[in-house]
Amino acid sequence: MAKQSIDSWRSFGRGGKSMMEFENFNIAIIASAEGSQRIVPRLLACGVDATSLLVTTPDQWTEAAKIHPALCIWGLAGCDAKELSTPGIPVPPVRLENCLNIQIGCPFCPEHSRYVLKWEEFDSPQVEDKLRDIIEQAYACQNYRLREHWYRMAVVEGNVGLWWWDRVLDFVYLSRHFQQMLGLSANELPANVDQWLEMVHPSDRPGFAKAIEHQFDQNAEQFHYECRIRHYGNQYRWYSLSGQIGREEQDRPRILGAAIDITEKKEAELQLAKANLLAQAANRAKNEFLTNMSHNLRTPLTAVMGFAEMLNDFSPDQAASDAILSIQENSKQLMRLLDDILELSCIESTSPTPNLTQTCLDELLRSSVEVFHIKAMQKGLEFSVEVEPDIPPVLMADATRIRLILARLIENAIKFTNQGEVSIGVRYHTSPVPSLEFVVTDTGIGIPADRLELIFEPFSQADNSTSRSHAGSGLGLSICKRNAELLGGSLAVESEVEVGSRFRLQVPAQVASRPTSRRVDLAGEDQKPPLPRLDGCHVLLVEDGIDNQRLISAFLKKAGATVVLAENGKIAVDWVADNRPETFSELEDSDPNVDVILMDMHMPIMDGYEATSTLRERNFRKPIIAVTAHALQGDRQRCLDVGCDDYYTKPITRQTLLEIVHRYANRMSDLTASET
Repeated sequence: MAKQSIDSWRSFGRGGKSMMEFENFNIAIIASAEGSQRIVPRLLACGVDATSLLVTTPDQWTEAAKIHPALCIWGLAGCDAKELSTPGIPVPPVRLENCLNIQIGCPFCPEHSRYVLKWEEFDSPQVEDKLRDIIEQAYACQNYRLREHWYRMAVVEGNVGLWWWDRVLDFVYLSRHFQQMLGLSANELPANVDQWLEMVHPSDRPGFAKAIEHQFDQNAEQFHYECRIRHYGNQYRWYSLSGQIGREEQDRPRILGAAIDITEKKEAELQLAKANLLAQAANRAKNEFLTNMSHNLRTPLTAVMGFAEMLNDFSPDQAASDAILSIQENSKQLMRLLDDILELSCIESTSPTPNLTQTCLDELLRSSVEVFHIKAMQKGLEFSVEVEPDIPPVLMADATRIRLILARLIENAIKFTNQGEVSIGVRYHTSPVPSLEFVVTDTGIGIPADRLELIFEPFSQADNSTSRSHAGSGLGLSICKRNAELLGGSLAVESEVEVGSRFRLQVPAQVASRPTSRRVDLAGEDQKPPLPRLDGCHVLLVEDGIDNQRLISAFLKKAGATVVLAENGKIAVDWVADNRPETFSELEDSDPNVDVILMDMHMPIMDGYEATSTLRERNFRKPIIAVTAHALQGDRQRCLDVGCDDYYTKPITRQTLLEIVHRYANRMSDLTASET
């Protein structure tokens, strides 16, 4: 028969699961029908699954080659293979490639088989032990061939080049695929280590050679290096080389490794690095522009706003008072725009992290609403704050950012409300996460439905027409939204035209335990505190701007202080040195002629940073307050790092200036008194 069905041999099996189950393990039996009847039962008795057997006659031996068996059993019954051939059918080779071949009763061709069995052996069950060993050997050989096949596929498909470096032989072996990756022909292969190193890019060569030597000398477990290797056409490509020490002989170490072409990855990394450099340069340029803009706007605004404030001291008539008020309001509007631009830039460029501190809710609300309560009363609006009674009095929250968000929301509510009321409601939610909710509600003009989402975009307003009646930059709500998200919270709005708006701010806030007052009292908040007196206080004002010299000096002198002017940091440093007593002592008041220094940080010749640092190095212990137009994030810390005690940004208001000088002058007086 040409091919005998396996089903006819199932009766020889043991039933159930076979003793051996080999995945894709096939056995071919090429024998006469009589011979097959002697072979198959013995194989089934060994636990071979009948479905893995292919039984065919010698004249159909090519059928066996089609299934790629792991084991081929040739039962030619002692006949010459040529006698078994038929016209048109090749002579049986008595051996198939890539499998284990067994010959039964074929003494004339033992050289073609690793195992030769006799037909008489199949008459005894003892042959089954030998067959089991043969089957296990065939299975092991098949596994080895499969692993080798997948390994070669991985090397080729993964574009991996293999290499080894023999230190004793002064030789580097490159696999055939690695040669193809490098585009090397047989006569171009490196003959020794030096020729191989010459193929490495000159900039990478010293590091590569050092890494190899370290691998050999330290017997390190793993080697990894990225370098450029010369390709055909004298072009360099990036390769990732990795390997480890292997020893074929005890005193003959070699590095066995692999190489992967990473040129595309490296080029992408270089492009990304270049893009990052350009982005950093653009960010630096933006920061420099903002710094210069801040300085060049804040400095003249200090003079404009300050002198406008001083004009009120001369009891002007109503028309002059109205003009002064207009100057002040417009100056404040310009300052708000400048502050908004700087704050938005800070959020976009640095992604600051929340600063969680113990926050008293009453103090937070008081500081957020006290100014706006007066503004609402001036517009004839009702203004109220409602706090639910069960809110914890002290919470862990970023009070500064919450205060900034609330200030903008309340200011907008008052600005866009001509009649009715503005209210602030405060609630506390315990789930899904503990959080504070602030609801700012007004009865103002409202926001059209098609602009509710756009109002949180920079430079966007509810009314973007050229005829809008309310001024503004359109940055406030965008800053509020981003600050809320930075805190891990949210800001949402509900609004109806001609009815009003409701902004809902929700921020995470954990409970902190500390007793405090609960009452929010807005009464008496329209009373301004009196201006501090500075009688007997000596102030060294270091400022290069003539207008600001006049303004700040006038504020200080009117409060009773004695003022010395210095146009730059060098003059200030020299003045302090010249006015120190001859018997200088760190344990005494070594600088009796000055109590506080007001230091501008942006000046010619010697700026405030260098001047402050120099004074501290010379043991000047009196307070130095930075008064600067630099208002970007990081400017305050930079001032404190060089030795300033505090930081105050221009433009200057008389109240704040006198308060800060008074506070530090008194602090220094108390410190001196305690030391004496």
